[in-house]
Amino acid sequence: MATESLEQRVEILESQLSKLRDELRAGNQGSSKDWRRTIGAFTGDEGMQQILRDAMRLREVDRKKVSAKRTTKRKTRR
Repeated sequence: MATESLEQRVEILESQLSKLRDELRAGNQGSSKDWRRTIGAFTGDEGMQQILRDAMRLREVDRKKVSAKRTTKRKTRR
């Protein structure tokens, strides 16, 4: 452990905390950094549309597999 006194370590931590708070306050003004910023980012992008088509095709295959398994009747428990 460092040879700094407890008071010095607390001062350093308080200084770092103050800087972090200032950065948070400055960062939160004006722009929010959450998932809503991405809405519409891929509108009209042919590559993304191809990915969505492929995903829907895979989901349809999975649905058909599940519905084929459901054709057998389940045994009731007693």
